[in-house]
Amino acid sequence: MKVLYSPLVKLHVPPRGSGHAEEPRRVDKMLKVLKSLGNGFELVDPGPGRLEFFGKVHDSMYLEELKSECESALDSYFIDSDTYISPGTLYALEALAGYGRFIIEELAGGGGPILAVSRPPGHNAGVAGPGLGAPSLAGSLVNLAAAVAASLAERGFRVLIVDVGLSHGNGTQEIIQALGLEGVYMVDVHQDWRVTPPWTGEPGYTGDGRAVNINLPRGSGDDIFMAVADSIEELARGLKPDATIVSIGFDLYRKDTPFTYTNITEATYHRVGSMIAGLKAAVILEGGYREGLEKGSRAMLEAILNPEAKPPEPARSGEKAWREFEELHKDLIES
Repeated sequence: MKVLYSPLVKLHVPPRGSGHAEEPRRVDKMLKVLKSLGNGFELVDPGPGRLEFFGKVHDSMYLEELKSECESALDSYFIDSDTYISPGTLYALEALAGYGRFIIEELAGGGGPILAVSRPPGHNAGVAGPGLGAPSLAGSLVNLAAAVAASLAERGFRVLIVDVGLSHGNGTQEIIQALGLEGVYMVDVHQDWRVTPPWTGEPGYTGDGRAVNINLPRGSGDDIFMAVADSIEELARGLKPDATIVSIGFDLYRKDTPFTYTNITEATYHRVGSMIAGLKAAVILEGGYREGLEKGSRAMLEAILNPEAKPPEPARSGEKAWREFEELHKDLIES
């Protein structure tokens, strides 16, 4: 399995003393997991690209202003409540552009699955800022998943984006809808939007029917996700995508962040990995910071390498969580 990693992604550094969870040591944790799993991975540094790569999905003025901010940064500083820029940010974004270019050619040529060890995250970045009117970019600056999907769709590919993580991929959804990306579809599985930043992603289909949001209520265990995963696989069989982009957030893992209220464990990420194994797919790192990043990524990668391996025992949801899940998705279930 090819793993994209450039040291440049570690040059995006939070303001000193901020304690920001989205920081370079996340990459070190991922690399440590990969090393511990032994053979089966090929580290590839595709080299940097240009910020203009993201022009298919972001407004040109947004990218110009972002580039100007990065080039003039003398130190790290916040541009909104939880998103920052540092003197090395532009290098990290150019590394992501290089990742994108590589993923497109690899998937177009029938390759995959591929893992992109990427940061900063991107799924909260919409066309020209926070997606769907959210109060902040939530740490995202450019949307790698959407840019890859748009480029593949332009070549005539049918693309499915599967976003699994704590927060809604509001930026990705906005891009698909606002730009009318033909041939791009999205399934987003995230924690209940009412208690989770960026407070978007109500359950159900979006207006154009090409994206569907599935919410996991407080206390959801792996068994609820397993039921959701079965539905995703059924949808994919009907859609028959030529390529799959997985925006993966390990922050859905229980207690990974102060905002994580699920009871999700390794079993969920093992299930994600078993779904990815053998597909023409790219896995793009979004959230995940502490135990979730370490244990969740290991479980996912183990399943990709050996999908027939016995999965971890799933954590069970209580009756209240199941009732709330069914109530949240009543219209979706009935349709």
